[in-house]
Amino acid sequence: MFTRILFFLMVSIFVSMNAIAQCVPDSSVTHNTSGIYPDSATGLPHAFVGVPYSTVIYVYVPTDTVYLNLPVTIVSIDVTGVTGLPPGFSYTCTPSNCVFPGGTNACLTLQGPAPTSGMIGNYPLVVEMDVNGLLSGFPQTIQESNDNYTIVIENTTGLWTVSNGTFSVKQNSPNPVNRFTRIPVNSKVNGTLFLKFTDILGNVVLQEEREVQKGINNLLVDAANFEAGIYLYTVSDGKSIVTRRLIVSGKNDF
Repeated sequence: MFTRILFFLMVSIFVSMNAIAQCVPDSSVTHNTSGIYPDSATGLPHAFVGVPYSTVIYVYVPTDTVYLNLPVTIVSIDVTGVTGLPPGFSYTCTPSNCVFPGGTNACLTLQGPAPTSGMIGNYPLVVEMDVNGLLSGFPQTIQESNDNYTIVIENTTGLWTVSNGTFSVKQNSPNPVNRFTRIPVNSKVNGTLFLKFTDILGNVVLQEEREVQKGINNLLVDAANFEAGIYLYTVSDGKSIVTRRLIVSGKNDF
């Protein structure tokens, strides 16, 4: 189907465990490459009992595609609803009307209050959307849905607990990684973190800045341009620096 092909061509993130009223589109995550970050294979971070939940899915909408060998211009993808959310959870978009024009960065926030023990379980989500395009110059609107994401609510057993006044970095997961991985970081304040990856010869393969919130953040890293091998990465808040090891085992086809 045209829109299902289109939606996967878009293939949600810097992810933060802090409450976020509205997300900010970020081309440093999407690299202006059509897709959804994190992708469905990486999935959404789990929610934990007693901890408020918020995750941001970043999107870069393509400008065009091909359907049945005919050129299609993407006018917009309109998110019309998200069903299956845990009780009390909601979603917001940027742009706020949830209309994502072709060729632009956008984002979707899923958030909710701290789950209770009675909410433990899996919550498969369905994202409803209208895809608006020009098929050989003729306007087309097709309703479509995506059901590739699930919010899992778990007990707090094994949850990373840290002081808000401590800067710390956990090992990325998954590791080894094929493409996407997350680095959990606890930041003392809202601000900027400096992230750098080097190969075993010391060559810098990725260096960037990430805006974070005070508390636990999950930095999404796309290793698509990394060759298979062992890398060292450092995360710094400008005062402290932590170094850990990343293993890239191979590539997935996307």
